[in-house]
Amino acid sequence: MKSMVRPDKRVEELQALIDSLPGMVFRCTYDQDLTFEYVSEGARALLGYEPSDLVQINAFRKLVHPRDQLRNKSTLEQINPGNPRYEMIYRMRMVNGEDKWVREQGLAIFSAKGDLTIIHGILTDVTAQKIAEMELQTENRLLRATSDTRYRLGKLIGKSASMQRVYKVILKAAANKDANVLIMGESGTGKELAARAIHDLSERSRHSFVAVNCCAIPDNLIESEFFGHVKGAFTGATADKKGYLETADGGTLLLDEVGEIPSSMQVKLLRALEDKSFHPVGGHAPKKSDFRVIAATNQDLTKLVAKGDIRMDFFFRINVIPVKMPPLRDREEDLLLLIEFFLERYKTGSERAILPFELLKEMRRHHWPGNVRELKNVVERYITLGELSYLDVVEPPGSAGADKRLPGGDKPGGRPSLGLDDEIRSRERSMILQALQECQWKKQECAKRLGISWRTLQRKLKKHAIDQSV
Repeated sequence: MKSMVRPDKRVEELQALIDSLPGMVFRCTYDQDLTFEYVSEGARALLGYEPSDLVQINAFRKLVHPRDQLRNKSTLEQINPGNPRYEMIYRMRMVNGEDKWVREQGLAIFSAKGDLTIIHGILTDVTAQKIAEMELQTENRLLRATSDTRYRLGKLIGKSASMQRVYKVILKAAANKDANVLIMGESGTGKELAARAIHDLSERSRHSFVAVNCCAIPDNLIESEFFGHVKGAFTGATADKKGYLETADGGTLLLDEVGEIPSSMQVKLLRALEDKSFHPVGGHAPKKSDFRVIAATNQDLTKLVAKGDIRMDFFFRINVIPVKMPPLRDREEDLLLLIEFFLERYKTGSERAILPFELLKEMRRHHWPGNVRELKNVVERYITLGELSYLDVVEPPGSAGADKRLPGGDKPGGRPSLGLDDEIRSRERSMILQALQECQWKKQECAKRLGISWRTLQRKLKKHAIDQSV
């Protein structure tokens, strides 16, 4: 018995069925651009486009991520009339500029001569499954890679429980290549080494690791340094220049001393962090950059938030995965391990220096206010000079050594030879001079060693009338 349904009614029902499918149905001409002929209503939910817009855009390949196009083209070239069905997973660019992982299942139509002419297919969203799969694969690979070297991760060294906890967080941060990371810890605890380990162990390792010392950038240049500028944007801009954000495309941007970024710049960086786009200074067209931010600080950012120096929205944006680097005084198990490493690293000739047991005992009693960086310098000085010496520095508040070392005396209750204010000024000047000599008067390196910003060091040099002729 013949159906009494009108042909146009059947077309309407078929169209309604196609539009109800969970994904985007399409028909393309097999040419250089894969020209759209038909797109279903599912385009709105999948990519954010109107179906008519996609047909007008015309080229399917324009929406495919550049890094996936060659693989997709190869898959299509392998289809033949005897096996016309195919499947592939790749990234497509949505209308808002973000990428989405899709699974394409298609059927190729061939001409009488055996030439591929038309492709019918359906795209479905597999972003969540793909990300979960990649993170699991990455974490398993990292765990396998580090199973035989439990005491080292990248250039970090430590077998203490506190460092093993840090390693676990670093591995998880490396597996999730997009989440921003905040590394906290005193000066010299290895924050940059931790950032480098996260980058090197992640899928971003094929691209740039851009380390920025935020306190060393003059206020009048900070926007240009981060976002770049176009030729003629200001006096002296004789050519286009890439900024840190563009240089870090595909890779990692380390914001060292992130607490020194001015509030006005935090607003602009926040916008770039949210949509991965920015405008170069003097430019009108936005630029895109797929970068991951790792911020590092030796300050308590929550206090800076309370003071208004750090915006709360900026703080929460960079503090997705927190990493706390423990001070060396809390890592007694790691001291000998680190000493052995530095003795080997800085040995002269084929023979390695040996630290007598009494000196090792003395080093165990020291409270290491400069942390691993100070230990490295002490071992290097010992190899060079044959004696153990420490910088006369103020130890971090709350440490056992800080309680014992009072101005002007070796013991609690000792009488200072100067007034308290004079003694503090004298010690501060001596400390700055010693650090400058250690750094060969490189002021940015000196500021980092002292755990202060470059601007703060400049103020203190002026306060104590210190110049290179001293």
